Amino acid sequence: MEKRGRPKASVPKERAPGTGTLISEALSRAPFPDSLKGPLGPVLAPIATPLRVKAGNPIFGQDDTADSVYLVARGKVRVYIPDPSGKERTLRIMGPGETFGEAAVFMDGGYPASSSALADSWVLRFPKGSLLGAIRDNPALAFAVIGVMAGRLRELTTLLGATLKEVGPRLAGYLLSLPENEGKVRLPTTKVELARHLGTSPESLSRALGRLKADGLVREHKSYLIRILDREGLEAFALG
Repeated sequence: MEKRGRPKASVPKERAPGTGTLISEALSRAPFPDSLKGPLGPVLAPIATPLRVKAGNPIFGQDDTADSVYLVARGKVRVYIPDPSGKERTLRIMGPGETFGEAAVFMDGGYPASSSALADSWVLRFPKGSLLGAIRDNPALAFAVIGVMAGRLRELTTLLGATLKEVGPRLAGYLLSLPENEGKVRLPTTKVELARHLGTSPESLSRALGRLKADGLVREHKSYLIRILDREGLEAFALG
């Protein structure tokens, strides 16, 4: 597979106004226990480099040397791999406060997947050497990173199980996994990207959503907003 080389993301020639605020804002949303966010903020802030990435530009490619871990500060990022047909299969879609590239921490070699910006974004880059040094000096950081990686393993296990189901149950399970607000869930990305994430086509996704609506399980308010009408029924449907 041809390597993509270094990402098009770059450090601005002049530090962007509010860089300190950008870093502290992102670290406050990091996926660490609340009890660790305060102590670990001063440890991670000095080794964080803000990168500005325009929509559609890569951050790293599959098999590129895994030399950094990233944290989304603003915007939206996706991680993906090619499927057997040559199309891109989206593994994760991330917003502010979510990390990616964690494989760089404890293993040598390349990244197991590619990543790119879905929208104009800012990400924080933590070089592997600096991060490992911080982990050696702060054992609490090691536990925090291990917790993040355990969560990623659980996500991938769930995703693998979902690929064995038909599109409808996969969609139902995905909707149930989203944060709910007053009975509604908001899709974090377009239906085209969601179809990639679920390993299907936009047309099949639309038919699956139509089935959920016809069965009275959900109601679509807008393109990105869906109300769950029957959670128990949706859970049963997700089980196939």
